Amino acid sequence: MKLSNSAPISSDSVLARMAPEIAATFSPAQVRALQVALTPRRHPVNIRLSLPLGITRIYLVLLAGTEVRSATRRRQDAAQHPLWTPTNMLVMAGTMGLGILALLAMVQITSVDLAAVFNPKAAPAGIPFKADRSSCEESGRTWREGNCLDFGHDPTF
Repeated sequence: MKLSNSAPISSDSVLARMAPEIAATFSPAQVRALQVALTPRRHPVNIRLSLPLGITRIYLVLLAGTEVRSATRRRQDAAQHPLWTPTNMLVMAGTMGLGILALLAMVQITSVDLAAVFNPKAAPAGIPFKADRSSCEESGRTWREGNCLDFGHDPTF
């Protein structure tokens, strides 16, 4: 736990803000337990993003690590923060939709003839040893007006 931009809170600073007669009642074991409770957890995965969204910003936090909460605490958290809310479902559907679009874009990019995209001046080359339509098309070339043409030919070859 932190207060604005200060260092993590210590049990000593918490006890110093209490009435002295109450702070004096804490045993050493209670002070140690208080310090454990005030020490922030370190998660192996800790991703925190602030994203611009039109005229506002949204934040996204993803924390992951070994589950250490008790079953009671997990039930309380699930009751306080249900997973299947309309907003959560909208975000999950949007994330899946973007993932599917990205996958489709990658598939589309890999199926495009990149030689034609990056070298549009490439001229078709006639393939003289392919004299019939079937052998020409079987080799992945184009049969046009009695000629076998290779449109992937690089003129600098």
